[in-house]
Amino acid sequence: MTTRPKKHTPDEYRSSVLDMLGLSSPFEHAITQARTDIVIARPAARTDVDTHFPTIAELPRATTVGEDTATEGLVQRLWEASEAVDQELIIEDWAPETPVDRAVGRYRWAWWPVLLGALIIGIFLVVMNLRGIPVSQANDLRQDWAGSALQVQASLPAARDAAAVITDPGADTVALAEARNSLIGFSTSGAALEGLVSRPFPTPPPLASGNAFDELKPIQADLLAGSELSAEVEAALADAITYRSLIDQSFLLPLLPIVADEVTLTDLGGQLATAIASSRAAVRQLPLGAAFEDHRNSALSLITRLETWQASFLDALRLSDIDAATELKTEITTRISTVRATVGQPLSLVAADVGVSLDELEVLLDGAVVRLTEES
Repeated sequence: MTTRPKKHTPDEYRSSVLDMLGLSSPFEHAITQARTDIVIARPAARTDVDTHFPTIAELPRATTVGEDTATEGLVQRLWEASEAVDQELIIEDWAPETPVDRAVGRYRWAWWPVLLGALIIGIFLVVMNLRGIPVSQANDLRQDWAGSALQVQASLPAARDAAAVITDPGADTVALAEARNSLIGFSTSGAALEGLVSRPFPTPPPLASGNAFDELKPIQADLLAGSELSAEVEAALADAITYRSLIDQSFLLPLLPIVADEVTLTDLGGQLATAIASSRAAVRQLPLGAAFEDHRNSALSLITRLETWQASFLDALRLSDIDAATELKTEITTRISTVRATVGQPLSLVAADVGVSLDELEVLLDGAVVRLTEES
């Protein structure tokens, strides 16, 4: 911004003012004090209307002829000097200056860099926020997976105890019921883990990388394998409970006499038919699997034998053939006892398989939890 130059008063202007004030000569009497003996007459009204305004020299003034002449000369000189000074000042003060124009131009275009900088900062913040979304989502998955895996770990001791009871042929009904209830926590936690790790990863937003999710894929694979092992253990123990329960419900034959009359034969025939039919239905519902295969085949073979054995035994009783009836009775009771007594064989195989699966599950969970907690 430029400073205004000092006002330059020419000598003609100063001399005219001094002359008008009577200060040009200390010995000359001029208009140095107010005149009270002069009456200024009111100028006559003009009848013509125009745009001409009188100058100072044209204004009427009640003075002497000498004073009027001197005053007119001073006023004229002052007027001419003031016009020259004013015109010069106007030209100096109001001439266009280049620095002012440049400043105005800079002010007019200064918002463009600000807008561009704000736009760049905004884009940078948006990109950084987008890149942080997958990382935040991956951290949330880590926490959820770790918490679910820890719950499965906490249920492993109860699962081992339940497996020991379920695969024990000597366990009674009450112990089996308690073992079944203790498996609920293991089953629930395993299902929750599977539900979490089986979900697909979120889709990364634009300009964001999915590396955070790629790092979780090996852990996801281990947890999926662990959830599958958990489901396999649960299914194996459930099959074991079902198997031994169906065996207990099968082959419940009535008392087998070696001598019977017609009434007894009639009642015995109906009872044997009902027992064999229910046994057949139960054996056909026995769970499949490598651990149960041999024992299940023995039970199916016994059912087939019972269908023909029934007729032979009733005929022996009808004919009062005590030897034949005794032999047939011994045969069938022995086979039934053998099937019931050997149920521990498939149960022991189940116990071995479940133990291996639980060990593998524990290793997988331990490794996954360590990686999830260390890398989070």
